[in-house]
Amino acid sequence: MLEIVALPGPQTTISLAGELDPATSPQLQARLVELAEDPAVTSVVLDLSQISFLDSSGLRALVAGNEALRARDADLVLRGPSPNIRRILEVTGMGELIKVES
Repeated sequence: MLEIVALPGPQTTISLAGELDPATSPQLQARLVELAEDPAVTSVVLDLSQISFLDSSGLRALVAGNEALRARDADLVLRGPSPNIRRILEVTGMGELIKVES
C-alpha cells in the first residue's frame, strides 16, 4: 500500500508512506508524469521519510519521473530517506542521478 499526499504549487511536495513495489510504483510514476506535464511545476520534492520498502520497480518509477521532469527542465528531489532506503539509493547510483536531501 502507498499513500500519496501532494501539496501543489511550483515546487510540489509529495509525501509518500508505505511501500514502493510492483503494486504501487505505477501510481507514483503516473503522478510524477502528470506533474511533469504541468508547465507551472518547476520542481517536485518527494518526502521518502515514511517509505518502508523500495525495490527495482520503485527505482524505475523514480527514474521515469525524473526523466519526464528533466525533459522540461524541472527537478526531482528525494528528501528524508531512511538509512535503509538511502543505502539502496547509494548502491544503485540513484543518488548521482537524482538529488537526495537529508
